[in-house]
Amino acid sequence: MNIWGKLVGGFFGFLLAGPLGLIFGILIGHLFDRGLHQNQAWTFSSTNSVAQQVFFDSTFLVMGHIAKLDGRVSEAEIQAARAIMNRLGLTETMRQKAIDLFNQGKSASFNLENSLQKLAHACHRNKVLLRLFVEIQMQTAFAEGHLTSKKQHVLQKICHYLGFAPLNFAFFEHLFNFEHAFRQQSSHQRQGYYHTPPSSQLNLKDAYAILGISEQASTLEIKKAYRKQMSQHHPDKLLSKGLPEEMIKLATEKTQKIKAAYDRICAAKGI
Repeated sequence: MNIWGKLVGGFFGFLLAGPLGLIFGILIGHLFDRGLHQNQAWTFSSTNSVAQQVFFDSTFLVMGHIAKLDGRVSEAEIQAARAIMNRLGLTETMRQKAIDLFNQGKSASFNLENSLQKLAHACHRNKVLLRLFVEIQMQTAFAEGHLTSKKQHVLQKICHYLGFAPLNFAFFEHLFNFEHAFRQQSSHQRQGYYHTPPSSQLNLKDAYAILGISEQASTLEIKKAYRKQMSQHHPDKLLSKGLPEEMIKLATEKTQKIKAAYDRICAAKGI
């Protein structure tokens, strides 16, 4: 897999590990793989060299900036950065470059607006890549399990500079709140503490986030979103595309979550 396919598919699958990350890890990774040369690496020597370098630099610069916002970079934030480096399979040289960028971002003299402007210019035609950047920064901001007011403010600024409306940011934020709760629950499940709660115990806001709709959605919009989500993630449909078994398993988990979210909304609205 070339670096863009690995980067995009890997990041979405890693950052949104679990049911919520499936569609990004599969479809977006394949989207990039189809359009780029095989075996491309982080050499910055291809046609996309400028975009690659700006994206790479901006990612770790802004990660460092966000991690430092509350005064001290926590161990959880350091681990989050290391995990991303590991997931990318960076060489020692590139890992050191990423660390240097992270540390530069921590500096009081770091210019966030300038970095975002460069990123927006380099990737202005690629909303998928810009969304990926936001997802990465959200992961860093949520590394400690909660979002502070300072980090929320910076994330709002990032969304603004990259052309995402407040509604988009609200969805990102709620998605990560849900994902953090999901991971905690999964951890407890592995330790045998309790089982997955039924749809009746699913938070209503989380249910709307899973379907990707607002709480003001009409019955028709709810049903349409449900059918669309189920169609996109149905295991049989993905199996027909030749996707590996582990992806099909994730698809099954995803459809279970979608069904639970839909049932929760229907129960609340009396549909």
